[in-house]
Amino acid sequence: MAKWFSVLFSDVRMKLGDQVVFSNWKGRGYMRTWVKPANPRTNKQQANRDHTKKLVGRWQEISADADVKAAYNARALDYGISGYNLFVKFGRKSSISCPATGSTGSAISIDYTVGFLVGEAGIYVVKPDGTIEDITPAEGLSTSGSISYTPDTTGDYYFFIALKTILKTGDTSPQAYQMVNKWKPDYTTGQAVEAKCTVS
Repeated sequence: MAKWFSVLFSDVRMKLGDQVVFSNWKGRGYMRTWVKPANPRTNKQQANRDHTKKLVGRWQEISADADVKAAYNARALDYGISGYNLFVKFGRKSSISCPATGSTGSAISIDYTVGFLVGEAGIYVVKPDGTIEDITPAEGLSTSGSISYTPDTTGDYYFFIALKTILKTGDTSPQAYQMVNKWKPDYTTGQAVEAKCTVS
């Protein structure tokens, strides 16, 4: 590592083309050869990126409503971050999955991991007719586990982890904008898979 001293600059941190990088370590300036960062594009890496991309897309949808955005921003004050950062943080640490298919009247298992305070978490289902139902067990959720749900009609059921404390003034749970995660990263395919069950 080459040291450098400059009479013009006390601290330089930059890249010069694709040749040299200037930085600072423990108060000492240095320069080194630029090395292209590794990007192995593993399935795990790709699945996590896809998960984050989908969370950001979901935030863009719900934050178009100023009241929803304000509710998330208010909750984020405890963490000293923005509502956007809170949404992505909670979403990245959470996951939910279910079987791809099921039968009417037969229980299906929903596996979940909650990445925030479990007392604020719930599991909701969007039924084929578009109604939303809170299917959180009466005893609440643990950090991770499984719950059962028995569909009563045919069609597509979507499950998601909700932040139940986020509500616009005058609203009652359940609301679609409370959803902070409806995916689970699949490290074999490199995709974040939606918790959707097609019931026949």
